[in-house]
Amino acid sequence: MNRLKVALAALLGCLAVICGAYGAHGLKLPPQDSHYLEMWKTAVQYHLVHVLGLLFVGSHKQGFWLPYLLFLLGIVFFSGSLYILVLTKSFFWAKFTPFGGMAFILGWLGLSIESLFRKISN
Repeated sequence: MNRLKVALAALLGCLAVICGAYGAHGLKLPPQDSHYLEMWKTAVQYHLVHVLGLLFVGSHKQGFWLPYLLFLLGIVFFSGSLYILVLTKSFFWAKFTPFGGMAFILGWLGLSIESLFRKISN
């Protein structure tokens, strides 16, 4: 099953690069909306960093399902909500961002706990 986890992480990595390129070359914002570009950059940065986390936990043959799921949810809720917020300029989506941030935090905490207390074989 780790092949599926790694494949999904790789696809999300591809999407992160596409989003980064779009933010650098395609996202046209007036100067007064520069804060939206900063939000976009933050979304891409967290997206890509957590794809690396997905690749790490996904490369193990067993275990690490909870951190994997939390990183995945973090990308969707944190980065996804920021992407949508910037594209729509609707702050309705901002209410989902903290859930993604909390998923990231819990994912890293879960990875730490599972690494310490669970016997994982490669």
